[in-house]
Amino acid sequence: MDRRAFLLAALGASVAKEASAARMYIGTAAYVPGWESRYFRPHELASHGNHRVRVTVDLVTALDRVRHDYGLPIRILSGYRDPDWNARIGGARRSRHLICDAVDIDIAPYSVQARYALMTQLISNGFTSFGSYRNKPNLLHTDRRAWAAVWHYGGGSRPRWLNQALNEWKWHPGTGSPYR
Repeated sequence: MDRRAFLLAALGASVAKEASAARMYIGTAAYVPGWESRYFRPHELASHGNHRVRVTVDLVTALDRVRHDYGLPIRILSGYRDPDWNARIGGARRSRHLICDAVDIDIAPYSVQARYALMTQLISNGFTSFGSYRNKPNLLHTDRRAWAAVWHYGGGSRPRWLNQALNEWKWHPGTGSPYR
């Protein structure tokens, strides 16, 4: 085996070891070793910058459950973000997309009732935090951080369907929903 082949094999082994130890999927948009998802493909969660995938297994498993229970396709706009891409688009310095447990979902195709139903599926499947944006009304950020948070950027108030789902699930900052 030549030096280049040896280094590539060693790199592959170290990436596989890191992924297994951290319960992460790590790879490229085209291929992630061990990827198990019924509804999502690696390219949907890959960074738009370096086209790498780095997401928690728990995130992908939970997204699969949400998609199955929700019964409608879910289009991911952003999953993992590499640091350069996150900086280029003005993402938060400590973005959950960098931490590998967040997605932005395109909610444009959904009615108000379908958006509410999506929220209830997200909450019931362990998603703790939610962000909405006045200048991007068809985008919903969600993640699985331990300390639950909700926000709305750009002035005005959160969408009614989002508040309704949070209230119904007795969601609270810091703790999220007691029913998840």
